[in-house]
Amino acid sequence: MKFIDYLYEQTKDIWQDLYNHPFIEGLIRGDLEISRFKYYLEEDYIYLWEHVKIFAIGLAKTNNKEIIRKFAYLINNCMENEMAIHRGLMKDFDIDIKEIENRQANLTNLSYSNYRISQSILGGYEEILMVLMACDLGYVNIFRHIDRVNPQAKNHEVYGKFITGYLDPVYLSYVDGTVNEINELSKEMTKEKMDALIEIFKNCLTYELKFWDMVYNKGDLF
Repeated sequence: MKFIDYLYEQTKDIWQDLYNHPFIEGLIRGDLEISRFKYYLEEDYIYLWEHVKIFAIGLAKTNNKEIIRKFAYLINNCMENEMAIHRGLMKDFDIDIKEIENRQANLTNLSYSNYRISQSILGGYEEILMVLMACDLGYVNIFRHIDRVNPQAKNHEVYGKFITGYLDPVYLSYVDGTVNEINELSKEMTKEKMDALIEIFKNCLTYELKFWDMVYNKGDLF
């Protein structure tokens, strides 16, 4: 059994909750309340600024030139491509981007980002991969699920651009490559190491679910 299969086995209930989440179901049907989506864009944009810091931590922790190139590329890709999609959608909704950039993240968002950053600082390359993969694999699986259930969701006049962005072949290839990489790295790991990584992944995936809860409810869960 591959390491990714252990991850899925240990988190299967969370995955089911993600696929059945009312925010995701709203995207599938195309009737998600606009105000919920706008709140998502605002909080996720704040989240992405913290997300790029994890690439920078990975960059600083290695002398491996290929890993340095990888994280440098990911920083640029996140800021110039993924965040550009958010900025475009935010402009469509007349959201003040500068105001959002200067706004404090809500507690759910802040707690999640702080956990990811702390695990990246305390851990090594494998821990950083786990922190990143919970988010990336979460989005890949969710948006593949959306496309599988309703292929026409990509054509929605409001949400189509957003859905299509996370089905981009380059992004899918990157995430699939990360899965293959952790599968290979796990062949040299002890059971204790794998269990520790699974715990990080599970915690991050739980935070992903709480993030969707938070944006659907348009506010903190505390």
